[in-house]
Amino acid sequence: MKDLIGNRRRLDLGRKARLLGLTVKENGLFYTGLLGLYYAGSAVSNLAFERMQTLRKSRGLPGVNSRSLNAEIWNSWNWEAGGDEWTPSAEWKTSLVENVLKPRVPEASDIIEIGPGAGRWTEHLIPRASRYQGIDISSTCVELCAKKFAHAAQASFRTNDGNNLPGVEDASVGIIWSFDVFVHINLADIASYLDEFQRVLKPGGRAIIHHGTNAGHTGGWRSDATTSELNALIESKGLQVAEQFKEWTDPATGDKHPVGLYDDAVTVIAKPA
Repeated sequence: MKDLIGNRRRLDLGRKARLLGLTVKENGLFYTGLLGLYYAGSAVSNLAFERMQTLRKSRGLPGVNSRSLNAEIWNSWNWEAGGDEWTPSAEWKTSLVENVLKPRVPEASDIIEIGPGAGRWTEHLIPRASRYQGIDISSTCVELCAKKFAHAAQASFRTNDGNNLPGVEDASVGIIWSFDVFVHINLADIASYLDEFQRVLKPGGRAIIHHGTNAGHTGGWRSDATTSELNALIESKGLQVAEQFKEWTDPATGDKHPVGLYDDAVTVIAKPA
């Protein structure tokens, strides 16, 4: 909706008046009245959304990204689509696995996945793991994945509080992976997770996380985090930004793929060796 509203600015007032006249002529007053209500309603909706994001940031409100709301949402979610409701295309997903995941997750890694959901990325991580631990705020997801990947002896699943890594030993993990998760985690909880990254990663270990970049202003119910705030937090925890990108190019096809639909990014966080 937000981008459609933005596109209206591409027509000047005179052109809009001409279009209005043509619409009345071809469709009648009743249809045109309904169209006017739609446009007015969408403009009000957009204004309310922008005000919500600004208010949340200025007053430190959690919005819909608190840990309690995240737990409630993902415990109640219908996971029949397996998380692929967030996949723009099969080509995008295949390219992400081949060009984002595999080059950054070495084989035989000790891996933690934060927020496996229904196992959308888990199925690609477990074959690359000497040990895999899936940690999710949703008990529904933990139960689902435990059944789905019961055949994988190196895999285990458990719940957490939405900002910690319980049961993970200090300096024991080489790779942390999280996609479609940190986009919904607020800065205060990201800070707690970064403390955990510092604790559980081996020297030289890395965390690959997908996150929002602009405090939710492009939609998608993103968290209150901006890229600059995230980067400052990473540095404050004694960690380093090794990579950061909003798109990648598939060398096999030459196609460019966005990380997400809402100006998202992937950041690779390194613990110094």
